[in-house]
Amino acid sequence: MFDKVKTVHITIQANYYSVTSLHLICSEMEKCLKQWPNVIELNLCFGFNYFSRLRADRNINRYQASMQPYVKTIGELLPRVSKLVLQGATQCEVLDEWFGDLALHYSNQLRYLDRDYCIVIDTPPLQTFNMLTNLNVTFGEFANYSTACAAASQLQHLRIYNIPCSVDESLPAVKTTTIVFPELRYLLLEYPRASNVFANIKAHASLPKLKLPCLETLHILFGGNYCPVLACAVLPTSMKSINIIGQYGILSVLDKCGVQRVEKLMMTALLNPTNNASDTKNLIKSLYDCNRVTRYGCLRLDKTLTLKPEDLETLTITHLQIGMEMDSAMVIAFITKLSRLVDIKFTNVSMEDPVLNLADPEINGDIGKTVVPFAAPIN
Repeated sequence: MFDKVKTVHITIQANYYSVTSLHLICSEMEKCLKQWPNVIELNLCFGFNYFSRLRADRNINRYQASMQPYVKTIGELLPRVSKLVLQGATQCEVLDEWFGDLALHYSNQLRYLDRDYCIVIDTPPLQTFNMLTNLNVTFGEFANYSTACAAASQLQHLRIYNIPCSVDESLPAVKTTTIVFPELRYLLLEYPRASNVFANIKAHASLPKLKLPCLETLHILFGGNYCPVLACAVLPTSMKSINIIGQYGILSVLDKCGVQRVEKLMMTALLNPTNNASDTKNLIKSLYDCNRVTRYGCLRLDKTLTLKPEDLETLTITHLQIGMEMDSAMVIAFITKLSRLVDIKFTNVSMEDPVLNLADPEINGDIGKTVVPFAAPIN
């Protein structure tokens, strides 16, 4: 029965007896089978929290020494793991390093590696995971550590979260002028919300070109005013989906990155009063041109940009959120003039509005009168 198992889930919730729990689990598995030959997926979750004893104890070497043998034990029990999902124990340096050692044990065969927090690879020089097709990794708070290094030729899905500025700015000199990701179809880059990400553009002028000929989906979240990956990227002329949350500068780079057609464009513009309103409007018109966005266009704007319905009338915008202050007449104008809209949200509508009052039969005592609806495609 056990020799047919393909996926193993191990969850350890004990804060103080992690090593004991790990020993008991491995012992019970060995009683069933000395080796689980068909297991290809391992999901391992530790339930430590930020205040756990494992993190608080200053003498962490004994924990590292106690846990280290179980890398080999698990590797021998589950020799064919190609998908590794590691969860829990955020900001726990001991476990981040142990997870890194476990991943290294499978480095020659892993195709999928997912860690919901940082994973520390403490084996110089960097050991490449040559078989990885899917990599999901989050950077943590600890300085001067290395994380998983994948081969560009194999990657198909890449998600990197909480990217600190220091990571890109401290990259060693790259000898090649171009790096090709021939199979990469999905790319997600998430930066810290509060940081002014990559303000120094000159620091990244020597980075190589990144060719992504098969990329279908791109997410860049909280990219500030500049993103070196996007600035260096050579994107395909046609894509399925692009989602950008960032300031004017990064949106301007997107406009020039070579994408001529995209089925689905989602953009949240984090603008500021220093942005030129005319330039921003022209940028929106270029990005959401009906010849560029073919099916779905979602635009979210904060209150710093003043727009009129005429500015968006001819564009492929199906979903719209506007933060600028407006009265009900302007609301009605947006709803009626944007023929492609199926969803719209206004977050700053004035309630002291004579037009709004006149249109409400309950306010004016005209409850018996018929209110004629206006034509709009809104669902």
